[in-house]
Amino acid sequence: MITEATTRLPALALPRGLYKPVGLVIGAVVLALSVTSIGDTTLGRLGLFYAATSLAYLLLPFARRTDIPLVAAWVVLLSELAPCLTGQLLSPMNVLADTFGVVMAAGPIFIARYRQQQQGDVRPGARRTADFET
Repeated sequence: MITEATTRLPALALPRGLYKPVGLVIGAVVLALSVTSIGDTTLGRLGLFYAATSLAYLLLPFARRTDIPLVAAWVVLLSELAPCLTGQLLSPMNVLADTFGVVMAAGPIFIARYRQQQQGDVRPGARRTADFET
């Protein structure tokens, strides 16, 4: 009989009370770096948003998988509006690079969940009720 290993790696997760401040710091750093010379190249922006989204998924593993790309979309919007304050126009290439960076980091997580569902790993609908009971 084949048995599965039940060992778990030690969690890198932060306490849930730090999720908002850490998310704010990650977003602020990405915004600051997107207006520097790193944000001048398409690959630099793609890498920046990929790294930031991946870091958010690593540090905030108990956040819902849809929340991180949602917040990243707002950071993409703000990173494009920031240069408008100095009179520059929006760059479609920058928007695409930012978006692809987020999608490259978030895509495998959604694909993995789809695969779990196809294999029958479906949890009951009330699995989050403990989060709201206080």
